[in-house]
Amino acid sequence: MNYRISKRLSIKMERNIVCNRWGLYLILTLLIACSGQKEEKRTAELNGVADSVRRHYAPDSRDEVFDIRLANVDGLPTFQGVTTVDAARTELLMQARQIYETVGNSIVLLPDEAVDESECYGVVNVSVANARMGADYAAEMGTQVLLGAPVQVLQHANWWRIKTAEGYIAWMNGGSFVRMSQASFNQWITAEKIIFTDTYGFAYEKADICARRISDLVFGNMLKYDGEERDFYRVVYPDGRQAYISKNQSQRYDDWLASVLLTEDRIVEKAFTLQGVPYSWGGTSTKSVDCSGFVKTIFLMHGVILRRDASQQARTGIPVDVRDGYNKLRPGDLMFFGVKADGEKKERVRHVGIYIGNQDFIHSSGFVKVSSLDATRANYDATNTREFIRATRIIGSVDTEGVWHIAHNPLYQKQD
Repeated sequence: MNYRISKRLSIKMERNIVCNRWGLYLILTLLIACSGQKEEKRTAELNGVADSVRRHYAPDSRDEVFDIRLANVDGLPTFQGVTTVDAARTELLMQARQIYETVGNSIVLLPDEAVDESECYGVVNVSVANARMGADYAAEMGTQVLLGAPVQVLQHANWWRIKTAEGYIAWMNGGSFVRMSQASFNQWITAEKIIFTDTYGFAYEKADICARRISDLVFGNMLKYDGEERDFYRVVYPDGRQAYISKNQSQRYDDWLASVLLTEDRIVEKAFTLQGVPYSWGGTSTKSVDCSGFVKTIFLMHGVILRRDASQQARTGIPVDVRDGYNKLRPGDLMFFGVKADGEKKERVRHVGIYIGNQDFIHSSGFVKVSSLDATRANYDATNTREFIRATRIIGSVDTEGVWHIAHNPLYQKQD
């Protein structure tokens, strides 16, 4: 074989090798791309299952927790996070494993077993404790919980995820409440209490209003009864602090509960005691209130616990027929405002107030005030009149779904 022929064969062989290498590279690239597309499809399907399960079992994050995400753990798609609904966890894993048989499970069921038994319950230790929608001071305010009120501890992650007596789930800073074991909690719940019944006031170091103050107080604050001294009750805070509260601003809890009456006149009378109190998003105390917090506070003054938000309150009580206007409304009825359901568009409740009669209602909007549904009056509220969508009656519905007599609320009971 001469040199020229040998050279041509060598060049041809090199070209074939290069072509084969490029072919292998292209094949590998296509295989990787197909694998990536398959994994993306699988991930999308698994995320779709998780979203479907969430919407079915935990559509409202105020009531149930479903904080679950899909992650890659050592090459294995794995569900991580927390939920309060065991059935949701079971359903998610069952459906997911039909898509990918070996999908991993790192889902924690709340209440978290990692929360120590000595901290599974709690009692608020400040006059008004803020509870937020995330474990951070920058998170949206969800609600407020009053001094002496019980909470259930669901999770600890720097802050504490808690559930209130009305079933509202939020995050609370650890300095706002005292964690307790079930036994300690039961001792607190069953102890004789004093309830602060004035709008605002203070507890004192001694039985003297000139003495040093221990804390401020708002309506609904409850403390352990520890005796009496002249015109004061001696009380004990959840953290063991002792103080004195004027008898003119408080009552023994059992006496108070026996004296409150849920009537039209009493509801209207109590509603006016908060007239002028400023609006505050998430507020549920006599210091400041949002619209549903105002309603919730007024009914607490009558020994009744309502759901937290307007959209939740709208699903409770006895529905009032308002198709023909306001004639069937009674004082004390809850009026809801927003957008009516229309075809595929869902109803959206954005505001609530209390009807007080004569086409007037009292509500928190900027501050607690009276507005009218009558266009001829100076306090006519055109927007809310136009967007009035429904009404419910709490009188006659206590101890039905979402409306608790405080003595019958599960979290105000001894826990077994």
